[in-house]
Amino acid sequence: MKKLFILLPLLSLSFFAYSAHHESGEHDKKMFENNFAYLSTYTMPAGSNPSVLGKSLLKNVKELQEDGYNVCGLYRHSFGGDRAFYSFCYFDSWEQFAEINDKPGAGDVRQIYGDHSDNIVAIVEKNLSKKTPHVLMASYSFGPYLTDNEKRANAKILFDAYDTSFGGCNMMEHFWGTEQAWYFTCGFDSYADFAKKVKTLGDIHENELADLKLDVMDHSDNLMSLVE
Repeated sequence: MKKLFILLPLLSLSFFAYSAHHESGEHDKKMFENNFAYLSTYTMPAGSNPSVLGKSLLKNVKELQEDGYNVCGLYRHSFGGDRAFYSFCYFDSWEQFAEINDKPGAGDVRQIYGDHSDNIVAIVEKNLSKKTPHVLMASYSFGPYLTDNEKRANAKILFDAYDTSFGGCNMMEHFWGTEQAWYFTCGFDSYADFAKKVKTLGDIHENELADLKLDVMDHSDNLMSLVE
């Protein structure tokens, strides 16, 4: 099992969980709460073959699910952000997390990716009800002079715009990891579908959000495609 190495910046109370359960195999017949997610980013080194890295990471996420996570999966960069692969694994509780990560490790593996980061997040909204071939992941961080609850309130205003435009998104909040941020994940079936949804989002921004002072400090968008 691949051990998790987690950086520990500022703690606050809380991508891809597309439902409270997943519909294949004995493991998935149980109904999961999916309260937390372990997210990893693996950048593609210059000159590397993305398909080789993708196959290696897909094997890794399958092993992580076998180790005891509820549902794991892998997405690949399409537009925006780093040229990277993004993996996710869901778990219900810290007790489950401990049970998985206290098992003896399987030893070192050859690293064929570039930079790597982990984040553990809490799932605070679960409205993305199906697995989609493409995902938009937006991240927002807010001014350090705001309280955590003020940041949450501002994140919720922004999230509602995405949630309405895409017909159901998930919102995740930093728990442990490299940054104190809020993450929205929204699915779309094709880029024609994306064009319709992003037009709605743009209209909401211009009519409802453009004059709001939400104290956004940093923001990024990533469009990703499912790797199977």
